[in-house]
Formats: sequence, C-alpha cells, structure tokens
Amino acid sequence: MERTSEEIIELARREIAARKERERDGREVPWRFAFIGLLGAILAGMLLWPGTPLNWKMYAAVHGVCAQVHNVSLGGEQLPLCARNTGIYSGFLLTFIYLLLLGRERAAKLPPPAIVVALVALVVVMAVDGFNSLFVDLFLPHLYTPRNELRTLTGLGMGVSLAVAILLVLNLSLRRDPDMDQPVIGNWRELGGALLLGFLVHAAIYGNVAITYWPIAIVAWTGIVGILFAVNLLIVALVMNYEGRVTRVVELARPATVALVVTAIMLGVMAWGRFWLEGQGLIVS
Repeated sequence: MERTSEEIIELARREIAARKERERDGREVPWRFAFIGLLGAILAGMLLWPGTPLNWKMYAAVHGVCAQVHNVSLGGEQLPLCARNTGIYSGFLLTFIYLLLLGRERAAKLPPPAIVVALVALVVVMAVDGFNSLFVDLFLPHLYTPRNELRTLTGLGMGVSLAVAILLVLNLSLRRDPDMDQPVIGNWRELGGALLLGFLVHAAIYGNVAITYWPIAIVAWTGIVGILFAVNLLIVALVMNYEGRVTRVVELARPATVALVVTAIMLGVMAWGRFWLEGQGLIVS
C-alpha cells in the first residue's frame, strides 16, 4: 500500500525528531555521570568527614539559609533546622514525592479553585504566625505567645503549597509535553493525603518519638537544599535554552550538574559568611 505525501512527510519528521533525540541523549550521557559523581562526592564528604557529628555538619551546611533559632529537639538531639523550617522543608519534600507517586510528574494545570484558595490560606496562616513571632522577638505588640508546635505546624502547610507551586512551574517551564489537563492536586482527598504526611511528622516531633530523629532531620535538610537546587536548576535550564524541551528528567543532566555546583557554592559561601559574622560578634545566633 502506497503512502500519501502527507504520510511520507510525517514519517520523515518523526525520523528527524528521533535522530535529534538520540544525538541529544548522546551529548547528555557524560553529564549524567558528572552529576552522579559530583553528588556522590558531596554526600561522601558529608558522611565521611572525620571528627564532626553528621547532624552538626548538616546544621553547618545550611547555616546561611536557615535562621536556626527557636530550635526543636527530638530524642534528646537538636534537629539541624529550626522549628518552622523543619516544617516547611519536610512538608515540601514529602509532598513533592507524594505528588510524583500520584503520577503528577507532567501535571501542568492549577488545582480546582477551592483547593487553590486552601493552599493560599496555608501560606497566609504561616505568614501571620511568622510575623507574630517576629513581633515578639522585636518586643512589639503581638497577637499571641508563639510556640514551636505552631511554628512547625504552619510551616508544614507552607511546605505543601510550595511543593505544588514548584512542580507546576517546573512542568510549565521545561517540559515539552506538559499535561495541561491534569491538575497538580485534583481533589480534597489528595490534598488531605499531603497534609496527613505533615501531621505525622508533627506528631513524631512533639510526641518525642526518638526513632524518627534521623528520618525527619534528613528529610527536612534535603528539603531545604532541594528547594534551593530546584530554583537554581530552573534558572540554569532556562539560560541554557531548555525551555519546553524536556520529555525525560535525565535530559536535564547538564543544567542539573551546573545547578548542583551553584547550590554547593551558595550554601558554602553563605554559611561561611554567617559563621564569620558571628565570630566577629556582628550578629548573634
């Protein structure tokens, strides 16, 4: 059966697209090894650097991007992030993973209006609690006495909203095939699932379930580093002209490697700067 000219042209287009895909994959392979090697070296340094406990190394690594006041302990050990940031970034990472498990890796549609309002409300609630806490620290009139339990709880809600927003922005900005018909969160049950994960973290911390110290510390620490990495990845990928080109995550190996270097430098410089200022007595931790 003979093909029409339109079918022949379409086949040629597909062949050209497939060839370009193979060429792009070939160029990305060395960058994938570079990313894995660099990430492995950073993690090995964190784990194997002698003479310092791992939780203190985690604390030091994010010292420049986390206030680390109003800290909270779990099982007798202080968590590397403060109470509010433990909530924000553990909520962010757990929700991000939860959304991927729901199959939302290509979702590019806003949630239903009522859920958008709920997500915005979670941000507003944390902002109110944050400003109230700030007013207390500045000896200004305030609404109520802040508590770490509330700092963490409102932070967890903020983390859920952040995860939804960042996944949506990444898909709309970088994906060649975003699913414009699939909302990042589709209904109240899905939102409830994300919030439930946060409540479990909150219960473990303030129920002082000692066995959860390391899981929560690692999740929160990975969340704060991960969100900085995600922002850097988006910026680097856009600068490298990856906008609307990505169909598979592995295609981001090159900008991801650059973003990882940028993230490591930013964390190191900001942490060193804050430690130096503290050593000079210019700021108080």
